[in-house]
Amino acid sequence: MKRWIKKSEEELYRRRIFAVKDVECYHPGKDFTHRFFTLSTPDWINIVALTDDHRFIMVRQHRLGTDEITIETPGGLIEPGESPEETARRELREETGYEAKELHLLKKLSVNPAIFDNYIYYYFAPNCVRIHNQDLDPAEDIEVLTFERDEIMDMIRRGPINHSIIVTAFYLFFLSEWSGMNGKDSDLSGLR
Repeated sequence: MKRWIKKSEEELYRRRIFAVKDVECYHPGKDFTHRFFTLSTPDWINIVALTDDHRFIMVRQHRLGTDEITIETPGGLIEPGESPEETARRELREETGYEAKELHLLKKLSVNPAIFDNYIYYYFAPNCVRIHNQDLDPAEDIEVLTFERDEIMDMIRRGPINHSIIVTAFYLFFLSEWSGMNGKDSDLSGLR
């Protein structure tokens, strides 16, 4: 297997959260040139957060991509000059009003290396306390909810939680060393 060699790259379209690029590449093993289209976007964060009484902090909002009301963990884009951890703390506070006393990185994953150039940082925040009001952007309308572990697992199983990033966040959490902190073992059999 040989790597593609980038011959040229042209930005076709840019908006605040993404850019579409046309990338012309050459494959030396096949002596073949092909055009690829990629999406360039800032890195993202996502937080599995627990209250101090072991309830998962979730947000409910309308997502226009699928035109559905979704139930998700808090998350957002990393702003220029911010570290992933700073973004996680800020997004949790802005979207929910909860303050993270501590953060643990669960994993850094590529979003979709076939077309996206960014990464998502998954964090776990235990013992969060609500000490702020929400501080939403003008385009955000977010309802804050909390759920028990069994309710989360049931929503993943039945489908109210059907966002791949959110399902991944919970799998990473349930597989982590911190999943026992909510008073349950880390048995995933309930999700099958």
